[in-house]
Amino acid sequence: MESNQRRAITGVMRVVRTCAVVVAGVPALAQTPPPYIEQIVVSATRMPQALKRLGSAVDVLTPEDIAARPRFLAADLLRQIPGVAVSQTGPLGTLTQVRMRGAEGNHTLVLIDGLEAGDPFNNSEYDFSTLAAADVARVEVLRGPQSALYGSEAIGGVINITTAGTDDASSISARAEGGAHDTWSGSVRAAVAGEQARGHVAVTGLTSAGISQARIGRERDGHRNVAISGGGRLTMSDNAEATVTARYVSNRTELDTQDFTFGSATQGLAVDSNDVRTGRTFAARAQLSAKAWEDRWTNALSGAVTHARGRNLLGTQFSSGSSGRKIDVEYLSAVDIGEAGGVAHALTGLVEYEDETFKNWSAFPGPQNQTRDTESWSAAAEYRVTVRDQISLTGALRHDGHELFRNATTYRVTSAWQAPGTGLKLRASLGTGVAKPSFFEMFGFNPATFIGNPALQPEKSTGWDVGADLALDGRGAGNAVLSVSYFKADLEDEIFTDFSRLPFTPRNRPGESRRQGVELSARWAPMTTLSLSAAYTYTDAVEDTGRREVRRPKHVGGVTAVGTLLDGRARVGLSLDYNGKQDDAEFIFATPTDRVSLDAYVLGTLSAAYQLTSGVELIGRVENLFDESYEQVFSYNNPGLGAYLGVRLAFGG
Repeated sequence: MESNQRRAITGVMRVVRTCAVVVAGVPALAQTPPPYIEQIVVSATRMPQALKRLGSAVDVLTPEDIAARPRFLAADLLRQIPGVAVSQTGPLGTLTQVRMRGAEGNHTLVLIDGLEAGDPFNNSEYDFSTLAAADVARVEVLRGPQSALYGSEAIGGVINITTAGTDDASSISARAEGGAHDTWSGSVRAAVAGEQARGHVAVTGLTSAGISQARIGRERDGHRNVAISGGGRLTMSDNAEATVTARYVSNRTELDTQDFTFGSATQGLAVDSNDVRTGRTFAARAQLSAKAWEDRWTNALSGAVTHARGRNLLGTQFSSGSSGRKIDVEYLSAVDIGEAGGVAHALTGLVEYEDETFKNWSAFPGPQNQTRDTESWSAAAEYRVTVRDQISLTGALRHDGHELFRNATTYRVTSAWQAPGTGLKLRASLGTGVAKPSFFEMFGFNPATFIGNPALQPEKSTGWDVGADLALDGRGAGNAVLSVSYFKADLEDEIFTDFSRLPFTPRNRPGESRRQGVELSARWAPMTTLSLSAAYTYTDAVEDTGRREVRRPKHVGGVTAVGTLLDGRARVGLSLDYNGKQDDAEFIFATPTDRVSLDAYVLGTLSAAYQLTSGVELIGRVENLFDESYEQVFSYNNPGLGAYLGVRLAFGG
């Protein structure tokens, strides 16, 4: 197993060195850029922009990329995105966090079909354990502070996820898959398209008997998850349309708990228990948009609601619960001012109002049973300039007013230069961000284990990056895209939980926490039947004391190879995901430290697909190919080797 690990790591590093060499030879190699960098990205400026014009670090997962990396969970699709680290607390259904550039999990804003997907109760952090990969059609990953356009929760970046959406033609598709650990998943989707109205509905389900979440346990911890989503678009005239999107998720997960009994042989470790966590989330958004001035002026008024509710059970007995609701109303106006003397100008402005309500309750009376609400108001603007279709500059400014905290002003500036006649782009960005404390951090209460801190202040971040993207036509050897970035960010007033004694209490750190690192990625299609991709990230994330942040591995990377056979009817893929050593918290009071080092691991996935007929495809894969025994979170177990088989059906479209 160790030799396989070393071979995988060596392969990743060879690709990284190749990327560096190629970037150094840019002037000689740059050719006409391939179609990849002509893609349109929405998340970077909140208006459609060509990827080649963006000064921010952005990665896009296309439907082809997603098909090349079949997985159960969408989070596993992100493991080979530069700057991204994933932590899953055991088997399917357990808390799955995504951290970007060393920031915390609640510093990443997640949008699904325009909906803010995070739980308002937990500072809008999104638990990726509830999002199936089968529910994802496209992903934009925007890295670096983005609060100037998106507000709080966007210190690390933005992940913009698009599901199958509303097609231009009527269609129906279905998928079913099953295998190891009594795991079964399925989905069905139908779309109807007319001249003026289009709509779709999709249902995705996942169930697994699972494994023991506790490392030293034997009791299997199962999971069930059902997601129902839908949407539609009504074209009212040549320049006006209305859209609506809704999503409902219900899940049930059996969990093992940590033993905090002082003097116990398992104190501080996860142990078998009968805990159950259930959750329900509903989110909906409606938007009315209109264009004027020869479609150069866009106005959009939208309203959205997100309501998340969770319950904790000890066996079948209710223990505690929480709920969070967010109402968001936004008006956006964007105008393409026009071009004069080779210089084009565009301006976007928005105003936003949010109303949030938080509730916490338990089976027993006491101060833990409480309801709070808060309001906030925001205004933002972004100015964009493009010079001779080569130089792109943006500047954005946002002002937030909040009932509980002092008003905050954030900004972001970016620049990009597309070298004429080449596929080389140089880029840089600088931005600030804020993240307010969660309701639980401020007011949560359990006299035995946790007391909130209403004096907490919002976290504040200043970050910048520089990078280069190089797109090659390969001179007959196939398309290639290479990227390199250096990033640095300083975080003030970082919120942490003081675990030095019971009850635990969150506090602000007195000094600055620092994050810096390097991101490398490469895509290459040496021939029409073979595509290769690789990514590597080095992250140095430390607290104000100089101690490493938990669950931030220094080294993360991976490679994927996908080949097609039999005139394109068969596809075979191999992925290797590497996660380096990382620190994690441990709660064994008898030990002299509160940290533990988790070993590095490599997860291999072998997949295959065969097109039986025009609408029927057989699929299969093997996960954890090397049967690694590993932990992503201290003392929590993860599945070993597993095989899965299934079928996809698609008609129409």
